[in-house]
Amino acid sequence: MLLLEKLFKKIRDLSIRRLESPRKVYEQRIYNNMPKLFKTIRKGDVVLVEGSTEISRIIKLFTNSYWSHSAFYVGDELIKPGSPYREKYKKKFGIDADHLIMEANGSEGVIAAPLRKYQNHNIRICRPYGILPQDLKIVVKDVIGNIGKHYDNLNIRDIALMLIPFQFNPFKKRAIKACLGSCNEFQVICSGMIAKSFQSVGYPIVPALEPLARTNQLSQDNPYGSKLIMRHYSQIMPRDFDISPNFEIIKFNIIGSKSFDYKCLWKDTLIDKN
Repeated sequence: MLLLEKLFKKIRDLSIRRLESPRKVYEQRIYNNMPKLFKTIRKGDVVLVEGSTEISRIIKLFTNSYWSHSAFYVGDELIKPGSPYREKYKKKFGIDADHLIMEANGSEGVIAAPLRKYQNHNIRICRPYGILPQDLKIVVKDVIGNIGKHYDNLNIRDIALMLIPFQFNPFKKRAIKACLGSCNEFQVICSGMIAKSFQSVGYPIVPALEPLARTNQLSQDNPYGSKLIMRHYSQIMPRDFDISPNFEIIKFNIIGSKSFDYKCLWKDTLIDKN
């Protein structure tokens, strides 16, 4: 039995390494100006990534999304005085330890990594709008508390099943509150880990809406037009932070620059500058 378990583990590890190996063709569409990004990004921002690996391509296909991975920006939180990780990450990452993200992947589980890791990837910065400062501190602390947890590969499978048309998969879980994957505290996926931390303070990502017929007259201050039903965090995917009405898309390369001469950007000189 022990030999069989070792064999399965070896096959799993080989499969993960194969799926997480870089693809030969990857097109970076926008150059990432790192000094501007470091100046613009804030703790609590979600970093969406178009990954360059085979598993990234698969996730993009079955989620019908441009984004295959999400990370959570914690900045210098892990190297502040009193942090148990201070010396470890200052030594490991040097000056990049001031700009760290939290993420989960199949081979390493939940880890801290430099934001610079995705300098040569297509990324998007999503910022939770209007979140209370005290709640944001709780979210940051909660995400950091996941360090060392394993990656939930079953969650990816179940999300894929959720997206198969019902007539082809009558046994799939459709309930809004259904937990997908292993459903324990020791295994997570990147987007689910982040979503759970936001949900812990009642901050919505892409919630379900209660039918208006079941509700009373709503306040004009309710931007949703209905009471909300919280989706289970394991159902949240990277694209949900992009389409969420609660997260601002932060442009750091060009927007906010003092000048933008777009007619000087082209390789060919066919653009009339007059």
